[in-house]
Amino acid sequence: MSRDDVIETLKSGRIDYVRVEFIDILGNVRGRSLRRAEFENLILKEEGVPYPESLVLLDYKDAPIKTRYEDIIAQPDPSTFVVLPYLERTARVLSYLTYPDLTPSQYCSRGLLRKATQKLEEVGYKLNVAFEPTFYLLKSDDGNIIPADYGKAFSPEGLMEEQGFLRDMIKSLEQVGVQVEMVNKHYGPGQYEITFSNKEALQASDSLVTAREVIRDVARIYNTFATYMPKPFSDKPGSSMDIYFSLEGIDGKKAIDTNDTKGLGLSKSAYSFIAGIMEHLSGILAFAAPTINSYKRFKEIITPTLPGIGTERHYIIRIPSNFRDTNLLEFRLADPLSNSYLLLSSIIFSGIDGIEKNLDIEPNAIMGNIPTNINEALEKLDKDNYLKYTLGSDLISSFIELKKREVENYESYITDWELDAYLKAGW
Repeated sequence: MSRDDVIETLKSGRIDYVRVEFIDILGNVRGRSLRRAEFENLILKEEGVPYPESLVLLDYKDAPIKTRYEDIIAQPDPSTFVVLPYLERTARVLSYLTYPDLTPSQYCSRGLLRKATQKLEEVGYKLNVAFEPTFYLLKSDDGNIIPADYGKAFSPEGLMEEQGFLRDMIKSLEQVGVQVEMVNKHYGPGQYEITFSNKEALQASDSLVTAREVIRDVARIYNTFATYMPKPFSDKPGSSMDIYFSLEGIDGKKAIDTNDTKGLGLSKSAYSFIAGIMEHLSGILAFAAPTINSYKRFKEIITPTLPGIGTERHYIIRIPSNFRDTNLLEFRLADPLSNSYLLLSSIIFSGIDGIEKNLDIEPNAIMGNIPTNINEALEKLDKDNYLKYTLGSDLISSFIELKKREVENYESYITDWELDAYLKAGW
């Protein structure tokens, strides 16, 4: 919607409350609900909603990492205004974060992605993205969390079992402007994969945030809940989020070369963009696989672990068989828990580095090793001066601090496995 469209919707009397939301560094949605009159006044005056800066820098337990904070202002973006169809007279809008003097906040990951796409346009290109996240639909059974169904992989059975939920999920997503191209019953019991339509990078990230909210809420209506945790069960398949992306010139010319001597049909600029991603891949993985749990998924046989580009599915960047028709490449090592704004920003800036340095990459070549745990990924990110400069050193240092706090807490936690293994050791 435009600003005028939003005002007209508010004046129609169909909305009583508007949630003004923003994304924190870890990718969580934060926000407040305003009465219609207050939000309408805010839009008319082109003002924002004040929040303590600490909300952008909360750890996984909602504890802040600093003792002193500035105020931040959430500036609503009218283009993200949607009416939530399953809630009574309620709408939602995403925001950019600024300081009271309207200086952009260095912790605004949504603003960072806008900056990255603008920089890419200056180089002469734009990036279109289609996300394909996987999630588990779960329910409680006598206090135990179990899959909502036990349909087999890619079977009609699972689609039949959850037809009510899936129908209302897709209907609600399309009512808020998120177009669904495909849904399948995935490998695990109660596990589903959903493919969204191709959009410009920022719009695609906004749609993903909206979709995660809608899927979560519709699941609750059905007395189940959706989890985007990458590996919720040790004995069941993990959940990933494939990212289909296309690089094309701002003139609309696609990065395809039918005379490509390497055989993949890519242009020189596309090879350079991908080479830049490979150059910074270890740091990118701190955003693509951002949790301790993420790397437990890496041990699965189907998880892509080859840092390079090829047609085989174990390459982290894959050339799908229909590439010449769709112009879409596939980044295959992301989680559905990723902060997509940070992840796409790191991919775009890395690609720009590849283009500006005229880097190149050979198909099927293995480009080093990838981190095997979150500590390694954070260390690589911390040492990547280019990513720290382009993404912002304050943002990177805060992200690393938040993640290290998770690791420290995890390493001090006594698990059931340890009790089983060691409690009676030495008897």
